[in-house]
Amino acid sequence: MGKKQTDRPRRCTSCGDELVQKDAYTLQCTSCGREYYLSADRTHRVSIHLSVGKMIFLSAMAVIAVTAFGVFGYQYYTGRLVSSASRFSVTFRDFLMEAYGKPVAEIGPEDLEKIRYLKIEKEGAYRFSYSFADPYDYPDLDAFQDMVRTVDVKGSSDDFSPTNVQYFTGLTKLELYVDAWENYVLPEENGIRSISCTDGLSRYGTPRFFEDVDPERLEEVTILEADQLTDFSFMEDLRKVRRLTLSGAVLKDVDMFQGFDRLEELTLKGVSMEEEETYKLIRELLELPSMRAFSIEGKTGWYVTDGEWEELEQEYGGRVTLQRE
Repeated sequence: MGKKQTDRPRRCTSCGDELVQKDAYTLQCTSCGREYYLSADRTHRVSIHLSVGKMIFLSAMAVIAVTAFGVFGYQYYTGRLVSSASRFSVTFRDFLMEAYGKPVAEIGPEDLEKIRYLKIEKEGAYRFSYSFADPYDYPDLDAFQDMVRTVDVKGSSDDFSPTNVQYFTGLTKLELYVDAWENYVLPEENGIRSISCTDGLSRYGTPRFFEDVDPERLEEVTILEADQLTDFSFMEDLRKVRRLTLSGAVLKDVDMFQGFDRLEELTLKGVSMEEEETYKLIRELLELPSMRAFSIEGKTGWYVTDGEWEELEQEYGGRVTLQRE
């Protein structure tokens, strides 16, 4: 037996307004005009009948919606492109697109984190040497060099921003040979184990660069061409390093090395000391408790006479490997 007439729909499922009987098998909404077909057993299904005018109207609305979505999508993409690209200077942007083979907008933090090694230098063009491999997984330096790729980018100093280094959060080794290292910005959280840099502070800089390193992870620091460096307060952030190289620095005393209880290897290249103070200063450096290798290169090392050097070898040679060139 069929369902009762009262089982038929009473309200429009679209707008909720009242339905009226159009004919024996059709109901119609008094507001939106939607029609409902009643089968012989009085179960219903929706059958939408639209006038030509309504069809044109809805088709136009659909086109507008699709167009609006396309415009919005394009604006979103280009907005994201501009936002992403604006983080990077021209040289970094060109380097990243070459290294990853895709637009800057598609290079996210998870991509940047994959770079473990980065070296930046300028030889006419800006040269970026990078690797997704961790250099500390390759005890053989030659084997690691096979994993390094290089990208050259032409550009002026206005096209380069040292602050862009902050986005490479996965670095373990960083070498900076462009501009004063104080101008660079390191990632707030990083696992950098080795830093090499040149020049020292900018003319009006303050030594804050090393404040952002993790002292428990940083093992090795090399500072080259530091002859203009007069403020060594940054050394407080390096007291847990195991290997340190200073080149061209002027050392009036060794107070800056106080607290370097983990320092195992110290290399001084072309450093300047007062001749009459050199022997005493070297002795103080050799007193550092963890010192295992000490090397001094350049004329300063020869301020120490052969007899004095023999004394150092006899006193410290059992614990420290001494070398002067």
